[in-house]
Amino acid sequence: MGHRVNVMLDDEAWTALQKIERGQRSRFVSEAVKQAALLRQRQRAVREIDALRAQIVHPGGSAEQWVREDRESH
Repeated sequence: MGHRVNVMLDDEAWTALQKIERGQRSRFVSEAVKQAALLRQRQRAVREIDALRAQIVHPGGSAEQWVREDRESH
C-alpha cells in the first residue's frame, strides 16, 4: 500500500529528482529511503558490535601458555 507524504528537498536533491523519469520518481524515492534506512541500521549495528568488542577482556600470554596451564590444572 502506498502512502502520500510531503517532504522538503534541497535544490541539489530536487534537481537530481527531476532527472528521474516521471512515473518512476515515487519508486526511486521509496527505494532510496529503504536503502538509507538499511545503511543506518547496519551502521548502528557496527557501532554496537564495536562497543561490545571494546568490553572484551583479552587474557595475556600465548596459546601455547594457555594449553600448558590447562594441562597442568588437570
